[in-house]
Formats: sequence, structure tokens, C-alpha cells
Amino acid sequence: LPTLYQIYPVGDTSTSSATTSAYFSSQAMAAVAFCSASYGNLTACQLLANLCTLQLQRLVNQNVRSGSACAEFINLESQRTSSRPGFASWAANMPWLYYGSQQASLVLADTSLTATYASGSTLNLYLGTYSLSGQFQGFQNASATNQLQLCKDTLAVMQAAFRFGTTYLQEVNIFFYDETDGGIPKLLPVPVLNTALLDSTNTLVNTQTSNTNWQLTRRFFLVDNVAGKTSLTDQVRYAQSIQLTITPQGTTQAGLIYPPLLTITYADLKASKYYGTGASVKVKPHTCLGIFVSFSVAYKQTSSTSSQFTENLRIAMGVLSAVGFCYAVLRTWFWARRAGVLSLDAVLVFKLLAYSASAFANAFFITIFGIAFYQLVMYKNQGIFMLTLPSDDTFLLSYLASATVLKFIDLVHIFAMQCTVDIYLIDWERPSQPSAAAQSTTSYFYPPKEHLEKGDLLSGRLPDVEIQKPTNTPVSNGVSGTGVPIWRTVLVANEWNEIQACRKTYPTFTIFVAMLILGVIGIENIASRDPFVSLSTNPLRYNSPSNPVFRLALIIVVFGFLGFFEIAFRVLVWERFFTDDLRNFADLCSVVNISVFVLAQRNFGYYIHGHSPAGRADVNLPGIVSILSSVQCDAIPRRGISPESDDHTYLMALPSGLYSSLERLLAPARNTSGAMNMSSFLSHETGQAVNRFLIGFISRDHPNGLHYRIVRRKPLENILDGEFDDTSSEGLFYIDDGNSFGDVLFYGNELSLFIFDTLLFALINHLSNSLILSGVLTWAFTTILAELRAHLDDGNNNPEESNGTGENLNNKNFHKQRRIGGISECGTRSHHAHTDTANKIAKTNCQTAAKHGESGQEPRFRIRQECGRGQLLTVCRRSQRVQAAETVRYLFIYCQFTGKVKMDIK
Repeated sequence: LPTLYQIYPVGDTSTSSATTSAYFSSQAMAAVAFCSASYGNLTACQLLANLCTLQLQRLVNQNVRSGSACAEFINLESQRTSSRPGFASWAANMPWLYYGSQQASLVLADTSLTATYASGSTLNLYLGTYSLSGQFQGFQNASATNQLQLCKDTLAVMQAAFRFGTTYLQEVNIFFYDETDGGIPKLLPVPVLNTALLDSTNTLVNTQTSNTNWQLTRRFFLVDNVAGKTSLTDQVRYAQSIQLTITPQGTTQAGLIYPPLLTITYADLKASKYYGTGASVKVKPHTCLGIFVSFSVAYKQTSSTSSQFTENLRIAMGVLSAVGFCYAVLRTWFWARRAGVLSLDAVLVFKLLAYSASAFANAFFITIFGIAFYQLVMYKNQGIFMLTLPSDDTFLLSYLASATVLKFIDLVHIFAMQCTVDIYLIDWERPSQPSAAAQSTTSYFYPPKEHLEKGDLLSGRLPDVEIQKPTNTPVSNGVSGTGVPIWRTVLVANEWNEIQACRKTYPTFTIFVAMLILGVIGIENIASRDPFVSLSTNPLRYNSPSNPVFRLALIIVVFGFLGFFEIAFRVLVWERFFTDDLRNFADLCSVVNISVFVLAQRNFGYYIHGHSPAGRADVNLPGIVSILSSVQCDAIPRRGISPESDDHTYLMALPSGLYSSLERLLAPARNTSGAMNMSSFLSHETGQAVNRFLIGFISRDHPNGLHYRIVRRKPLENILDGEFDDTSSEGLFYIDDGNSFGDVLFYGNELSLFIFDTLLFALINHLSNSLILSGVLTWAFTTILAELRAHLDDGNNNPEESNGTGENLNNKNFHKQRRIGGISECGTRSHHAHTDTANKIAKTNCQTAAKHGESGQEPRFRIRQECGRGQLLTVCRRSQRVQAAETVRYLFIYCQFTGKVKMDIK
């Protein structure tokens, strides 16, 4: 009878490494004999059931006499002809060890449990314990005695495992304690899933994913240091992992659960392997073994609930993706109209893919946030237990990673579009006549005039204003005769670069405050698997691990709240009462008499009308003061294209002939490869020709018949951000809210940038579970993107940007930007002159402005100190008119341009 006495390693399907147990040799045959029908000794039957459990309830050779203790037990059980009432698998006068022919799926779907459980209820689990020799030791409450946990801890920590809804990770017959509606207590059996059980085909059936072939049992042990003895203890078996799985019946049966399932995984400790040959193993029962041992309580969805969740997820993703694709097709159609693409080509397909990536990223983002937020709110607020977390959250990582990658593709597309736009700076200034060398200062007085037209100011008709022309100096003589000065155009180009990476939110502030809210305040603790909300953790109590779905929901909520707060504060407070960088740029264009013509696509762009109402901008300080005074008093025409309108920023749907005309003007300056040749550009006076062409088009005085109308967009066009009107023969200038040209800057793409920051932070946090690492990497990535955006723009040297004198403005020196922390700080002005000529012009004009400002009669502005190197220039502003007040910022652009003086506007 050697096989009856043998102990097999866990998971070993062969008999070559079996160990003959001294205890089995002395007890097995006696237990078989006295458990037979002839004697019917129940204690002997309990001993035989214990021996079978120590043999891991193997069913191999179950039809062979003396094949194993389990074979003997099954043989004796079959001799009993009756069973316990209500339990078909429990033979009379025998221990209940196997569920027999009952399928595990039916056992686990039993609905006889009638107790209703709420979050925080105690899960009463009772253990019927037997000694190794078969004596019944009585019932023990597992939630009170913690017998299932080998590694002991504080009582509060161990008892947390049996608090209902708490996901816990930390020789016995088990019964489940259930109290019926009538208040009568009864014991209901809890099935045990032994992962080391071998069936009759020598297969580990209990490790299979499907529960169809599972063989459920009723008995298990925690530590076995008896069966492995020969003379000394050669091996010890222990329960390496114990998991109690609880499955709710579903949302229609709130608070009801199916029978819990106790899953046991055993492991061996061999003396020859861990302690050396001939050594013995000594282990005290119910103590931590110094190796990995876990006890956990998990809550699982039913297969139908899990399938329904997956189906709902796919439906939501499919519907939103379909809507997103339709929107991508619409955006591609708008782009084709704007770009003048009439047939299907590779570029059009690429645009469709790029817009689809953006739409799918948004669809994924909305879907995973909706599901995560729903799970968080419903799980934390359920009074009666009915909702569990998804059994598998791998869907979260796949969708989150996909959304992040797709949104990054969208950003690359945005970068490519922004860095390939054509920008034309239209200079409306007319060359001034140089004064006589001997004339030091000439004063002109003009009587007041009630009605002035655009261009009247500074051309001989000013309302009671004295204009003083400064004496020619060696420096001014050295640069005289150059036509219209370039400093205004350079200033506008630099200002444009300053606002390239300006955003509606501040990523550094957003990331830092999000880390503060989540980590320091403790919002991230809400993501625990506990069914209640807590902002802090107690080291003396058990703290459930966080759930990645909950963490995602909290991260998006916190980022969304911060983004909404920042944008609302910027739009409602900062831009209204302090400074608006885009409108300031438009005001600057009006002050310096330069318009910005942005050609985003072939037939579409943005226009900032900077034609000064006074007609001139290259004047001294009293002239600027006079202009501002006239603006305040409405004594000059308004700043729009139409003299009666203040609308000065537009979206342009251009006639198809405009782009062709520009290409013809630029053709002489291109080389054989199509690139712009700078020397040709200057020698052929292409810059002046382009400037005159655009002035004629804007002034509606173009000889080629290129015309446009000023209209307002229809509501549907505003919603869809597209145009439906045909502009092949006549263009349309759409009046906007003043900052539509932000679409070619970071400012107008804040939503895409912000969603990418949020997705990147959430993805890194999901992979690392570290707020610090997520914050640092996200901040570094956004910084790199901002710097890359600035670098790509600096390298875009298109000589089309001209001041009308043929001088190129896109020299890298003029486009060099100064940034703080890698992110453009809106409102920071740091203009630098990079040529000796620019320095001389700025210094001369600055000193002249200071000289005339001190002797001027206008009380609205006062210079406290002379503007010079390293000195402070203070201007007191009393004007209440917003339009005039905003333009005062750029009064002393000469001094500011040099970077050698500071300006303080009060």
C-alpha cells in the first residue's frame, strides 16, 4: 500500500518525487477500517477526510483500492445510500468533502442567501474546526478570531477583511452565517476551490478560467507539518494564498450575494531545498512563515454583469467614435474648401487621418472619464451593496494609452499647421520728407477741426496740437534716407513671437496645484477600494489599495476644475481688468500702423487691421499724445476697416485669385527649386510689391478686381467653425470677437493642449502610481513642447514678412524669444535690439521723446525721469477710455526696444 501513504508535491502530476509519510503509515489503514460501514466510526471518517485533504484532495486513481486516502474516502462514501436532507452531495454519517456531480457554476449561482448587505456591514464567516485526529473543535467566528490569516496584525487591521465592501489584501470546515428575514440564524456552506487538486485525468482543473470543470471541496488546512514527516520533518505545506471572493447578484437584486468562494493555493517548504540536506523544518501554526503569504477578500462581478459592462463600453466608444469621425470628415471638408483642394489626393487623406486622430482621442477621453466617474460616484455612494468594480481594468490602460498617443498626433498636426502659415506684415506708413540740416526744431500749429478723416492727423491737419520735429543728429543723419523705419515692423514681429506659446492656462501652476490637491490634501485617498470616502489614512487600521479607475476619475476632475478656474479667471478677471495679450497685440498694431495678414490656408486666414486712425505712427511723443487724446474724444475715425466701425480683427475667406496673385509677385524672388532667395527678394523689390498689393486689396482699390465684403458668421458656422459661402469670386471678411487669430497660436488650441496634459499625467500615474513622477514628467514634456514650438517658429524664415521697404523681418536675431521656465509667460515683455542700427535709432528717438515730454503742455502724461540707459521711465495715465488706455502701453517702445530701460505704466 505505498501510494496510500505518499505525499505528493504541490502541482506535481508524477509520482517520482513523492514522500512516504510516517503519520499516514500509522493512521491511514486504521482510519479506512473504522470508517467502513461495519464500524461507522464518525471520528475515523473525519480523520480519513483530513488525510485526503493533506493529500490535496487528489482524485487520481480514485477507482483503485488503496490508491490514495481520497480514493478510499470516495469508495466508502459511495457505500452510503442516503444523504443529508437538502444536500445531495453529503452522505449520511460521513464528512462532506466533495460537491460530487454538481457543477461549480450551479453551486456558485445559488440564490438561497437572503441577507441584505450594505457597505460597511460585517461579513460573518464561521469556521468548523477539527483536530488532525478527527475530533470536532467547535465553531469559530473568522471575523473575530482571524484564523484564516497566517500573518498576524493588529485586530483592527485583520478585522477589516470582513467589513463588507472592503477589498482586503493581507484544518478547517467552513460554514457561512446567514440571518434570514425572520431572524432565524442558519449555517450555509461555503465552497472551497483548491488550486492544487488533480482530477481523475491527472489535470489541475481548478486552475482553469472557466468554472465548468471545477471540482469544489469543503475542507482545507493552513499549515501541515505532520504529513511530511519521515523520521524528521522533511517538508511542510502551507496555504500560500487564501482569497475569499464575493459576488453580488446584480443591480436588480440590491444587497444580495451569491455563495462566497474560498480559493486556496498551497506551497511546499522542503528541508533539502531551504535548509540543507538532512535538516528539519520547524514551523509554528498560525504564524507568518517569513515567505510570501497572502490573505485577500475580493469582490467580483458576475459574468453577465461583466459582459454587459464590456458591451456598454464598446457601444459608448463606438457611438462617440462614429460622431467623432463624422466631425473629422466635416473638418476635412472645411479644410479642403479653405485650401482650394478640389480632388482627392494624399494630402487630403493625411488631413482626414489627422482630424480623425483628434476626434478619436476626444471620444476615448470622454468615454473613459464618463465610465470612471460613474464608477467612482456610484460605488462610493451605494447604501445597499450592488455595484462592484470591474474584474479587469486592462481596458483602462489600453484606452488611456490610445487616447494619449492620438492626442499627441493631434498636437503634431497643430504644430505643423502653425509653423507653416504665411504671415505678411503690411506697413501703412508713408515715407516722410527729411527736414533741412540747419533747422533745429520746427513747430507747426493747426487750428481745431471738428471732423477729421483717416490720414488727416500728422499730415497737416491736427486739432490745436503743436508738433516739434527734433534736430537731426549724427546718428539720425547716418540712418536718414532709408524710407520708412523698420523698428515698428520688427517690434510687431517680436511681439508676435512673444504670444506664440501663450496659453489660457499655466501648465506649471496646474500640475503643481493638482499634485498638492491630490497628494497633500488627500484627494487621492478617495480612490481606495473602500466603499466609503476618506481623505486620510490611519496607520492603525487597514487601508485598501487604490483603484486605477478611481484615480483616473479624480485626476481628470481635479485637472478639469483647475483648468475651468484658470480660464474663467483669465477671461473674466485678468483680461478684463489687467491685460489681454492678444488684444494688446492688436492694439499695438494700430499704434504702430501695421496690419497682420495671416494666410493659414490658400483661401483662408486671419487679419488684424492695424491701419492707424491717424494715418501715421512714426511721430514723436507729443504726436502720440495728440493721437490718444483725439481717440479719447472720438475726434478721428474709428480703427476698423470701415471708418464707422471699431471691428479690427477678422477671419478671411479669400477669393481664389488672391493666392495666385501673391505667388506671381513672389515668383521673381524664388530660385529654381522654389525656395525664396533673399538677394533676389531685395533686388526685385518684391517686398514693396507685396506690401502695395495687400494695401490695395484691403483698401478695396485693387486693379485686378479682387473684392471682399465684411459680414458676420452665421450661428451654425460659428458652432462648426467653418464657412459655407462660395468665395471663389468675392472674399468674405468675418467679424470676430477680437482674438480669432489665436487659432494659429497656442492660445486658440488650449483645449487640445490641456487634454493632452491631463491624459499624459493620468497615463504616467496609472503606470507608476506616483504623483511626483507624473507631475515632473508631465511638466518636462509640456516644457519641451513649448520650447519646440518656439524653435520651429524661429526657424521659419519666410521673406514674405516685409515692412514694405524690402527689408526681411524674419531674421532669427529678430525672432529670438525669451522664455521663463520653458513656457512663455504672457505679459512679459523683453524686446532686444540685435543690430547697431536698431540700437542707435532706439537710443536717439528715446532721448528725443524724453526731451520733448518734459517740456510738453499735455498734462495727461508726465515723465518723471529722463529716459536713458538704466533709468526708470514712469508714465501716469489718467485716461478712462479703454481703447486709449491700452495703447498707452506702447508709448515708449523706442526705449523698451533697446532692453536698456524699464517702463512702469501706472
